[in-house]
Amino acid sequence: MRFFSNNFQKRIFGILFLAFTTTLYAFSQSASVKGIVKDSETGETLPFCNVFINNTTISTVTDMDGAYILEGLEPGAIELSFSFMGYEAQTKPITLNPGGTLTVNLSMKALETELSDVEIKAKRDKTWERDLRKFENLFLGNDAVAGQSQIENPWVIDFPEAEEKGSFKAEALLPIEIMNNYLGYKITFDLKEFFDNPTSYRIAGAARFEEMTPESENQRTAWEQNRADTYRKSPQNMFRALLTGEHQKEGFYLYGDKAGGSPSMNMRSDIFANELGRSVVEYKPDNLVTKADKPGEYLINMKGRIEIHYQKGYTQVNTYKDAPYPVSWLEVNGGKVRVKENGSVLNPQDLVFSGDMDRKRISTLLPLDYDAEKAIQLQSLERTAQNLQEKVFIHTDKPVYYAGDEVYFKAFINYGNPYLKEELSKVLYVELINENRDYIIEKKFKIFNGGVSGNFHLPDSLSEEKYFLRAYTNWNRNYGPDYLFMQPLEVLDLYSRVSPGTASEVQNPNFSVKPNQDQYGKREKVTLTLSAKDQSQMGIQAILAVSIIDQTQIPMVPYPVNITDQLKLEKIPETVNLDRFSYQIEKGLTKKGKVTDEKGKGEEGEITVFVNDFEGMIDLESDKNGEFAMEDMEFYGPMKLAIQAMDKKGKPIENVELVEDLKAPVVLPLNPIFPQTTKADEAIRPLQLIEPISANEEAEDGTKEKKSSQAIYGDPDYIVTGDKLMGTGNTVDLVNSLAGNVPGMRVIIAGTSGQQQIRIRGGGSSASGSFEPVVMVNGAVRPSVGSITAADNLRTIDPRDIDRVEVVSRIVSTLGEQGKNGVIAVYLKEGGNGSGPLGTKGMSMFTIEGYQPPQSFYQVDYEQEEESMAKDIRQTLYWNPMLVTDESGNASITFFTNDNAGPMTVEIRGLSINGAPISGTFTINQK
Repeated sequence: MRFFSNNFQKRIFGILFLAFTTTLYAFSQSASVKGIVKDSETGETLPFCNVFINNTTISTVTDMDGAYILEGLEPGAIELSFSFMGYEAQTKPITLNPGGTLTVNLSMKALETELSDVEIKAKRDKTWERDLRKFENLFLGNDAVAGQSQIENPWVIDFPEAEEKGSFKAEALLPIEIMNNYLGYKITFDLKEFFDNPTSYRIAGAARFEEMTPESENQRTAWEQNRADTYRKSPQNMFRALLTGEHQKEGFYLYGDKAGGSPSMNMRSDIFANELGRSVVEYKPDNLVTKADKPGEYLINMKGRIEIHYQKGYTQVNTYKDAPYPVSWLEVNGGKVRVKENGSVLNPQDLVFSGDMDRKRISTLLPLDYDAEKAIQLQSLERTAQNLQEKVFIHTDKPVYYAGDEVYFKAFINYGNPYLKEELSKVLYVELINENRDYIIEKKFKIFNGGVSGNFHLPDSLSEEKYFLRAYTNWNRNYGPDYLFMQPLEVLDLYSRVSPGTASEVQNPNFSVKPNQDQYGKREKVTLTLSAKDQSQMGIQAILAVSIIDQTQIPMVPYPVNITDQLKLEKIPETVNLDRFSYQIEKGLTKKGKVTDEKGKGEEGEITVFVNDFEGMIDLESDKNGEFAMEDMEFYGPMKLAIQAMDKKGKPIENVELVEDLKAPVVLPLNPIFPQTTKADEAIRPLQLIEPISANEEAEDGTKEKKSSQAIYGDPDYIVTGDKLMGTGNTVDLVNSLAGNVPGMRVIIAGTSGQQQIRIRGGGSSASGSFEPVVMVNGAVRPSVGSITAADNLRTIDPRDIDRVEVVSRIVSTLGEQGKNGVIAVYLKEGGNGSGPLGTKGMSMFTIEGYQPPQSFYQVDYEQEEESMAKDIRQTLYWNPMLVTDESGNASITFFTNDNAGPMTVEIRGLSINGAPISGTFTINQK
């Protein structure tokens, strides 16, 4: 076994990575090796000498005559190792021929150091103990998996002084014995070389694996699962899958740096959705795999820096906020990886890994003869109704809301077979429905990595108190109404209160929360340690949604839907045929339409769809019934369409309509449970955030101020009426004219793109890296994702339709992260549709809605806040829909209390890495 590291000093996203590679191969029963082992000085045979294939469980011992034989080996190059107490361990590279038997005799040299000298050193000083801890971290690894591995005979290891400054060396005269309780192997490692410095490291030696005997059936099952999980995310599995083109099915998504993209590949935002297409693109070379010059060997084309996303696991070391899975990087000297059919690497010295694949050391090694086929079979189950199940659970940041609130939620999806989730739905429907089955809110969210982190706004105008939150995919409608998530959701007016004492703390016995102190005051920093354990007190690695709620405003209320009950999958009979399913798996957004003649009969013809003021164009054809469809679309927020239809003779077809899909039937719970409420004399929050300005009051700059309606952001700082704006139809003038009427507002050009960007205050960057205000039209937030700027959103509005523009230059905490840099709220005249100057004769105009743009929860930080709130009355103090526990089941969160500084509810919901639901409800800061 050898571990190599090139001199690799790059810092990727601020983290220094080391290289980690190993030689891998597979076996078949077609060759043998035999021989005799003797003492090099006396010539006497050595019985009971260990003979093994390096880095495998394949081993034997010499008999009384010093003879050995290993049979059933795969032909090709292998490393044959010899280890015997009191002798120098040796490893010999050999090549086995198919059907042949190779004879390898060996003379072993006795160690010059007596065993007693080694044993005397068992008692070491403090410097040695410090070096041992450092060695364990570098040799075994420093993650929770390594924490379950232990060196049984550390006294055999010594640490000579290194010649190079900052270097660290280790040596062992006897084999190092390692007990790996995570994978269930005992490893005997003959250390040949160990070297580490700040820029590289090198480990060389021979490893002999022995399977440990499990103490119980549960431990055996856990070891098998851990081994399979370790193999699935290994470089060997990735390279094997690349040969067959199944790497994405195995969870490996590869990206490369975009040519002419980001000026520096190390300066990116922490939102991967923003970087995809801008600085990185999917890695798809013309010739990914070619045959090498030797039979059974292949070359994989890996040029440049390859970014590897393993989407079938979780990690706490998140490179991107929207990608809670392991991310690695690979650079290959020469741009070619030479591998065998099973993915084993033949030129490991040319590979430099960084990121997650680099952090693993001895503790995550599998023997080369590990039966990977078993792990692969777990992923290759049949496409049956049982395996293709998907079921949704929604956890909201609060159990009760008020009109005007923002609802933050996490959608967890349980799959019949998690390895098939990439073949299933990518569109989640979320709806708010009242008691009369009327649709109040309808949103679509993109499913990413088996879940959704989303939010939507509750209008101030909501007057009813009892609503229902529903979520589903188009595909799970096939399984009946019980597969659709339905939860009572009470929305109160500002003078209502939840009656206290309606719920009690319910703790999951396998989940615990530990605060860093017993009591907290106003605006004080809180640190919580969360710990998830299974019944055997082993850590549960999981992805969690965690909320902290102020109990003085929202007393502890039970969530009406239990995550375990909701995500439970039914046993589907094998007789259920997928051909009977009516609803399709949606990989993207679909919009159907129809063209008809004057008599209403469908016409076959050619359809041209112009997108967003002719920024793009789609060519379609309608069938004989006049039907057409735009399929697998991916866009956020509203999109304007101008549709032109021509029949087969080239004559315009005037009648074009977009067809709405039939909604899933609404089945309300028979006896929904809502919290009991009372009325109060005062509103739960101020009706206005600042003192209103008189309707006739003139601003200092002469701009006439107009009293705002009750908007989520309170009263604006500036109001510009429509007659003050330039109504020429030139939308560029709208942006500049608005800047001329609002003190402190600036319009700049971003780099060489020519895009306009708006600044209305000196605020900091939001989670997406933007310094711009959010744009709202008639109270609805316009999306600002990817490269879309606030100016882009304003340019979609016809200035002639504008009644007024309200501008907020301060932080708007009620809008979360998106309100960090203020608001530009456009209100249209009655009858105005806000569309830009697109109206071309002969075209039908439509606006369709895409995915709801994701917005981050605004987390108050009193250590960093530039502007302090006058009164902090936040109800949700903390919300994180993507908290990941480590291998020990632990995670830590920090947040700040509000001005109430009272008891707080900790609500936790999530899924373990194996798909098991986990939950807990706790109270902290109890007075």
